[in-house]
Parts: sequence; structure tokens; C-alpha cells
Amino acid sequence: MSIRGTTCYSSNLTLLSWNIAMTQPSAASNRNSRECARLIRKECLSRSPDVIALQESPFPSWGVNEFQDYTSVGVQQSHCGYVDLLLRNELAACYQSIELNPHHPSVAASIILPNEIQIAISSSHLAPFKDNFPTRAQQCNDLMTSLTNEFDNCILLGDFNMRAAEDEYVENLCGGWEDAWKAYAVFEDQ
Repeated sequence: MSIRGTTCYSSNLTLLSWNIAMTQPSAASNRNSRECARLIRKECLSRSPDVIALQESPFPSWGVNEFQDYTSVGVQQSHCGYVDLLLRNELAACYQSIELNPHHPSVAASIILPNEIQIAISSSHLAPFKDNFPTRAQQCNDLMTSLTNEFDNCILLGDFNMRAAEDEYVENLCGGWEDAWKAYAVFEDQ
């Protein structure tokens, strides 16, 4: 937790979200799960993220075991593995956990940026498959309502398993949201 007038961080905030698929290799790969875990860790750390949001972690402590310079601020079971929200240790010195619906696959915390702006950050892995839209919509609504009731600035990370036809509905919940993937995604092959 931060004392008013102080901050816990002094640079740009870098976020990384990844569904790591239980660290299992694809059918076309000749790698084993341990090698995949090493490569996931290497790729994540090459981005120097301040926040790592993981989906489909193979067990609750996977994130802290692989990322020793990070603190897990919450782990929640999802339909496949675990959701984890990790903060770089320097940033974790002043976080505050946010209590969410314990039946939903999301975890969240708040931090205070150097400019005194408080933000809420979450990691989620919502219900899969097209026919689960009603469940996914309820999960989104509950998460967004929980965060916007308490915070003006929110960042939702994760695997929302949304279909294009659901975008407008979800993006208009709780006063409207901007899908950063659509607005700002940078693809390395471009």
C-alpha cells in the first residue's frame, strides 16, 4: 500500500498477458512441457513487464516459481488451470488486493502510479465456447462493475474468449470500455 504523497514506481508501466496453455507443447512441436515453460519465461522476461497476467497456469504457484522477481497478488482457478496476476517486486511493494466474486476466474489488484493515479488491474480467463456467451457476459459485467464501483481507471487483461459478435455488448458495459487489442495491438510481423 502506498502512503499518500509517495509512489511505488517511477517509469512507464509495461503489461503482458498470456494464455500459456498449461505449458503444453502444440501437437506439431517436439518440445516437452519443461522446455515450453523455459521458453515462456524467457519470452515474458524479454519484454521486461511490470505486470504479468497469466491464464492457464498449470498449478497455483507456477507463476512465482518461474518469475522470482515477481509477486503473485492473486491466483484463481478457471475452467482450465489457473489465472495469476504477477507484479514486479518493486511494484508489488504498494499494491492492494481487490476482492472479486470468488466463483469467477479473475484476480485483481490496485496500484498507484507516479502521477498519483490509482489503477485497478485484473487477470481473467472467462468461460469458453460460443454457447457460453451468457456466462461470459455475466462474468464481464460482474468484473467491470466490481472495479468501476471503486476505481476510475481500470485495466482488464486476460483471455476473455469473446467472439466478434459479443464485442459491442461487452464494450458497452458499465459506461463503455476500449478494447486495447483492437486499438493498439502491435504485431511484430508488420
